[in-house]
This record gives sequence, C-alpha cells and structure tokens, in this order.
Amino acid sequence: MPTPSPAEQSPKAERVLGDLYVKLLPGSKQFLPTFILPALLPICMLGAAYGDQAVVSAASLLPQQLVAQIPMAQQLRYLYTEHTELTSAVICAALALPGALFAFVVMPALDLLLGRDLRVETPEELAAAAQDKSYRGMLYKYTVAHWSVLIAACGLLAGQDIHPLPLLALTLSMGAMGGSLFTVSHELLHGTTGKDRLLANVLLVTVGYMHWTSSHLVHHRKVATLEDPASARLGESLYSFVPRSVIGNVRDALAAEMLRLKLRHYPVASLHNRMLWWTAAPLGLLTAVGYSCGPSAFCFALGQAITSVILLCAVDYVEHYGLQREKTANNRYEKVSVHHSWNANWLFTNSVIFRLQRHADHHLDGSKSFQLLRDAPEAPQLPASYPAMMLLALLPAAFFRVMDPRVRAYTEQLDKRR
Repeated sequence: MPTPSPAEQSPKAERVLGDLYVKLLPGSKQFLPTFILPALLPICMLGAAYGDQAVVSAASLLPQQLVAQIPMAQQLRYLYTEHTELTSAVICAALALPGALFAFVVMPALDLLLGRDLRVETPEELAAAAQDKSYRGMLYKYTVAHWSVLIAACGLLAGQDIHPLPLLALTLSMGAMGGSLFTVSHELLHGTTGKDRLLANVLLVTVGYMHWTSSHLVHHRKVATLEDPASARLGESLYSFVPRSVIGNVRDALAAEMLRLKLRHYPVASLHNRMLWWTAAPLGLLTAVGYSCGPSAFCFALGQAITSVILLCAVDYVEHYGLQREKTANNRYEKVSVHHSWNANWLFTNSVIFRLQRHADHHLDGSKSFQLLRDAPEAPQLPASYPAMMLLALLPAAFFRVMDPRVRAYTEQLDKRR
C-alpha cells in the first residue's frame, strides 16, 4: 500500500476548527469563501499599479531609529536608489500576487487546519437544501463579481505603461480566480434553465472557452476512457496532458456541434453554428479590450484566459488520473461509477469551489446541484486537496511517485471485487 501523506495522517473531522467553521457558516454561507478571491483582486490591482509608491510612502513615515533596526534596511535602500525601476517592479509584483498565493498556499494550509468534510446530511437536510434558492444565488453573484473584477482590472491598466513583472503577477492572480470561474460555469452549464446556460457562456467568454459548454457534456460520456481528452492516463505528465486536453475539447465540441446541426437540418455555414459564436465572441471581447484599454490590458486579458484554461486542465488532470473503465463482453465500456473519479473531500477548498472535489457523486448524476453532492468514501481518495495536487503535478516524477502506487492499489482492490 502507498505511504499515507502528512495530510492523510492528520486528524480531520474531529478538528475543533473544522467543527467551528461549519457552525459559523451554516447552509449556503459555507460557500462565502469563494468570494475571497474577487475581494483580493482589487488589492492585487492596486499593488501592481501603485505598490512601490505605497511602500516608499509607508517607509518614509517610520522613525529612522526603527528603520535602522530592520534587517537589510540599508541594502534595500541601496537597491531602490541604484536600481529603482527593477526594485519597484519587484515590489509591485509581490503586492499583486495575493490572489495566486491564496489559491495555492492559503487554501491547502486551511484544508490541513479544518480537515475533511465527513458530514452525512440527512434526507431532510438535503430536501431543504434542494429548495433553498440562496445556493443558486451564490453562482449568480459570482458571475457579477468576476465580470466586475475583470472590467476594473482592464480599466486600471488602460493607458498604463506597467512593467511586465507586476503585469504577470496580476495576470496569475486573475488566472487563479479563473479556477472559480470554471467551477461556477460548470455548475451553470449542468443547470436545467436557459438562464443558467446563458450565464455559463457569459463567464466562459472571458476565458475564450465557450465550447466547453458542449465538450464537457461529452466528457461525462467518455470519462475514464482512452477516448476522453479530459481524463489523464497513467504515466501521462501534466505537460503532455494540457495540449491533448485543449485540442481534444475543441475536437469533441466541434463533432458534437456538427452532429447537432445535422440532426436539426441546419447548414454548417449559418448563424445556427454555435462554434462560430464560441470563437467570435471571445475574439471580439479581446479586440474590444485592446482597442479601448491598450496593450497592457490586452496582454492581461489574454494571459488570464490562458492561465485559467491551464488551471482547468490541471483540475481535470488530478480528477481522473490513471483511472480506467473496463470494457464489457460486448466491447462497450462499463457504466460510470464512483470508482472512476478521485475524491478530495477537504472542507475549505470545497467551500471555495462548490464541492467540486466530491467529484465521484457528480459523475453519477451530473444534474445534481453542488449543495446536494454527497461524499463517496468508496471512491479513490486523493492524498491532498486539489490545489496541493495541482502544484505536485508540476513535478511529474514526484506526482507519479505519489499517485501511481495509489492507482495500482485501488485498481487491484477493484479487480478482487469483480
């Protein structure tokens, strides 16, 4: 059996902080942390644009006796005096990174502190949650928040000759917010109303991935097979998976749209072809940003879209890594079950990404709203939460060393049950 990770060895549901967290944020309030990133982005924006000025102004207000006691104060003053532009850029970049740091440092740390969410809701609690419209309202509010932050960032960058370092840092922070964007879009595209599907596209246009509203549904049919571009194979690195997934998603969306047009007797070269809209709308948005806000805003908008898509691919990578559906006697794949998705039921990250880590239950019923998703203890369990596993995936050898034994051990258990 694989060696348990430090996270797996630590207490989880019994943690006092985790219990307190659940009591303080009951019901739909549990998902309020998803708005931490939108709240941090204005700080990142101001840090990218004016961080150096703020630091210099704050330092000038400190008593000289106190400044003299700060380690390396003289060296820092020398760097700023002799290399003002570079030092200012580094300061601004550091102050533009809180969004990315929250996603990949704070979230895994809080998962360790709060532990896993092992609660089992009663049928009465689930019935009440199903009727509670405030859960859906969270998704709609996030849509407004995301667009507001994006517009504000592009407006701030309009006409500014910002250094590439803070621009890159701000782009990474906005891209980290794209992880939540895809989670919300994912929930909306599985919705049953035209309003939900429209809002999914309203979000996805900002990252140039509107075809995902179609290709993701194909993923649900192909999941954990060699034909699925959103399921990573055993021994496949993240760096190989990302281009295969991006290209495969476009191919699946195109094939699905061609079939839809054929069944409805619509010509390919017509406004009924959604692939044309899914391509033109993001390009039009980028063009509008570049024309109205300048090159810095254009690079930011393009960069955050690319970062967001890479993060989506990284999430897909860890969700199904190495898991494979068997073929039956009639050469068809077995039915999708909880055995074909990795779960990572960590309390805080689930609060930020709307329980996406209860992924096995989602694949059993894609139409089930996020607040109704149940834990699946019999599903394979990741050794840490999504953000931590995504960071680990950046180091393929380390990721394989952690995950491959788990894949093999779980597969052997399944084979013994069959």
